[in-house]
Amino acid sequence: MADLNIAGKKVAVFGLGDSVSYSENYADASGELYDVFESLGCSMLGATSTDGYLHEASKAIRGDKFCGLLLDEVNQEELTGERVKNWVAALIGEGLLSGAGTAAPAVSVQSPAPVPQNIETEVSVVEPVAVTQAEEQEEGFLGHYNSLTDKTWWVGNNGRSSFVTNGPPEMHSTLTKTNTRISP
Repeated sequence: MADLNIAGKKVAVFGLGDSVSYSENYADASGELYDVFESLGCSMLGATSTDGYLHEASKAIRGDKFCGLLLDEVNQEELTGERVKNWVAALIGEGLLSGAGTAAPAVSVQSPAPVPQNIETEVSVVEPVAVTQAEEQEEGFLGHYNSLTDKTWWVGNNGRSSFVTNGPPEMHSTLTKTNTRISP
């Protein structure tokens, strides 16, 4: 991005994150984006208060504010609408929509390929099913069995790895110690 000539352009950043699971680095990427645009000479707008968030630390903090709008749809989705409304009003107040500054240079944009007509698709609707949890284990995978599809979705206890197998969890005894959630 260093070759972009965007000095003086008005830029506001926003980010989406989980302020509880990632409380020590909540929405860090928003702060990194802010730094890039600021280093290119952009006029940075849209700082918001850190009050009411559940994080411990973030690279998106500048002084006592976030460098833009940060949203937590996992833990605070009920606050999103009001936060967005307030942020947009603040951006307008900061002059985001004013004509000051120079226009971006024209860019040649290639038209997208035409959309094919008469596409037929088959869609299956799967109803949610209740699950029960077996005893917790500290290592291995947690199996989520869906009897409608006869597939088991295995999620690592670290929450970062997963895979799918055919059949119920009992068919896969080689998957270390597991917990199993079974759908009726």
